[in-house]
Amino acid sequence: MKVKEEYRSASHLLAGLARGDLSSRDLLEGSVARITRYNPTLNAVVAQDLERARQAADLADAQVRRGEPLGALHGLPLTIKDTYEVPGIPCTAGVPKLRAHRPTRPAVAVSRLQEAGAIVFAKTNVPFKASDIQSYNAIYGTTRNPWNPALTPGGSSGGAAASLAAGFTPLELGSDIGGSIRIPAHFCGVYGHKSSYGIISTRGHITGLPGQLVESPLSVAGPMARYANDLQLMLDVLATAGPAMQPGWQQNLPAPRHETLQKFRVLLWIDDSSCPIDSRMTAVYADLAASLKAAGVDVVKSSPSGVSLDELFACYAMQLSANKMAGAPLAVRRFMGLSAPLLQGMCKYLDLPRHADKFYRGAAMSYAEWLVVYEAGLQLREAFVRNFERFDVILTPPTLTTAFPHDQSRFMSLRRISVDGHHRPYTDMFMWIAPATLIGLPATSAPVGITSDGLPVNVQIIGAPYEDKTTIRFAELLAEITGGFLVPPLNEGSDA
Repeated sequence: MKVKEEYRSASHLLAGLARGDLSSRDLLEGSVARITRYNPTLNAVVAQDLERARQAADLADAQVRRGEPLGALHGLPLTIKDTYEVPGIPCTAGVPKLRAHRPTRPAVAVSRLQEAGAIVFAKTNVPFKASDIQSYNAIYGTTRNPWNPALTPGGSSGGAAASLAAGFTPLELGSDIGGSIRIPAHFCGVYGHKSSYGIISTRGHITGLPGQLVESPLSVAGPMARYANDLQLMLDVLATAGPAMQPGWQQNLPAPRHETLQKFRVLLWIDDSSCPIDSRMTAVYADLAASLKAAGVDVVKSSPSGVSLDELFACYAMQLSANKMAGAPLAVRRFMGLSAPLLQGMCKYLDLPRHADKFYRGAAMSYAEWLVVYEAGLQLREAFVRNFERFDVILTPPTLTTAFPHDQSRFMSLRRISVDGHHRPYTDMFMWIAPATLIGLPATSAPVGITSDGLPVNVQIIGAPYEDKTTIRFAELLAEITGGFLVPPLNEGSDA
């Protein structure tokens, strides 16, 4: 099937723009037309600024004709997750009180994209305060998955992932503290990169109040795309010193460990008694392992030495709670702290989420208690990172199952998800993303196959500290044997 411009890589589109073979204005209008056609079903794009975007596209085309110097993303129209501030477009983070928030200056990461020549023309949907694995809120409603509208595209970068899969945009800017890049990429069959902590500024990324200067622990920004090489293209633009570190600091991320697939040493970690995964995914990973071995890759199927998924998740749960509950009323946090010992005892007898007591305890921690938990995380980091002396990358599931039906029950702690006929706690979906988040490691979510019932499956590629280029390069090489991104069936029979 011939692939139209909407599904070609950003690298391909940029080369055509630079040669003058493609027009920025035509690409923009093509994206707008596609959104007009498919967004009523998906509800991925929630706000647009077309007048300004058209002016910018016309200017970009004129600059090409005049032979002026071009930025790395010159003239490329793209959408941005609705947690990043972009002048001219509302920034709500799914919060009704921010419905009228109109930023006057862009988020730092958005500014980097615009300085490189990108044209931000629309925003994509997120959950309330970007705090769910689904994407719905009281302002814009529910976003649906291009593979099956009855299923969620994930969250919090759910609108971003759906827009990529539907051909609305060639690139997206995600953010990730609870798998918010990696899980939507998995549910929609696109690429997403959780960057190493601190290499991309998150100033101007709002999940609470606008104007906040602190860049939250655990939380990162990262590129999303339909092709792995486009992740690196976007990362090269984004990964620069943030405002607090200029002008005395600069980055020098290591080159990929290897340039050929056969040289990679791979730890395949897909089995863990604390969080068994969907058998449909297990079947895809079995095919992946066979394909890697057939390609001459050294693959060891085991778990990392020196640490367990359960203890990594427990420490992550406490730090995540301290982070996400920081703005909650003091009375709420105190109540959660007092409830933690009770929950610890009840977990043995009731079907409560794993380490629910740790999450409640984390919400009420003092700074002294935080330092103890933070030190525990550093000790786990040291043990986990030693595995990269033997292996180049560690492959895990992004989460325990594929995209699931929409569930907007009020309390996440009370939700359940069906996996192989068993009702599992909703919060189990955070377990496989916990190691890379807690430790601040790079992790690339890459499509590797389709289940027997036709849903995409990604693998999470975890790398050593600051080796973002290694995980992205491995994802790029992996596509040569797995096929990479596939167009979802929403577009079958269309002119896509």
